[in-house]
Amino acid sequence: MRYSVEAGPILIRMLHSAQIEGAFCLMPILFERFIMNSPFKACALAAAIAFTSAPLVADDAADTDAKSPWSGTTDINALITSGNSSQTSFGIGGKLIYAEGPVKHTVTGFADFNRSNGLSDRERYGAAYNLAYSLSERTFFSGDASYESNKFGAFRERIAVAAGIGYHIFDDEKLKLTVEAAPSVIFSKNFEGADYESDFSAFVRTTTEFQISETTKFSNVASAYFGGRTIFENKAALQFKIIKSLSSKISFDVLYDQDAPAGRAATDTIARVGVSYGF
Repeated sequence: MRYSVEAGPILIRMLHSAQIEGAFCLMPILFERFIMNSPFKACALAAAIAFTSAPLVADDAADTDAKSPWSGTTDINALITSGNSSQTSFGIGGKLIYAEGPVKHTVTGFADFNRSNGLSDRERYGAAYNLAYSLSERTFFSGDASYESNKFGAFRERIAVAAGIGYHIFDDEKLKLTVEAAPSVIFSKNFEGADYESDFSAFVRTTTEFQISETTKFSNVASAYFGGRTIFENKAALQFKIIKSLSSKISFDVLYDQDAPAGRAATDTIARVGVSYGF
């Protein structure tokens, strides 16, 4: 009776039931079907998973007293951008997490759009999948696959795949700090109609979560690619709980691409103010 919302959870359960090698064998297939053929399908898939999972999680929680392995967030934001485009616009985003035993799956999606005088002057969207498999109390295997399209940014389209090792430096209720490092492959298309260019790079990422008080949390994700293409991204956010599941959120992103083509700015910034619903 819930066939319309089963696609996302079934996909995650299929990945969860397979070995790490099997999950990574699926990545190229997923990207070929949902990204290479139609980028909007990838964004729609991630958004559908995040936005339709809340009732499913509630149903699962009602069936058992155990803590549900499902969690996630949906965000609605107003944006102020600078760099390749300067305007105030609108964005949505979603995250769905399935964590059970040593395995954690994370699917994210976002879309930022704006129209002025009937013309689009901002069109950025993307989807990503992360697999984390615990090897010990602090060490874990990490695999990432992501797609992003940015019509008015430093590149037109980008696909990145990475697989490596992560380590939890701090992991308690007050402070969480994780570092990850991996070899990666980046496929970039600088202009509409251009061919994809491939680059091998080293990928590093740090993730920080600091619980300032019962109602306030700071988070920061910094990631960088070094090698064939140099890319840096930092996403900082401050979240204030309004009620149990609803929070206000302020965030600031810095996106830097050293190899941005001529005529495009290397640095973009995005300031967001909005609300976040967690489940």
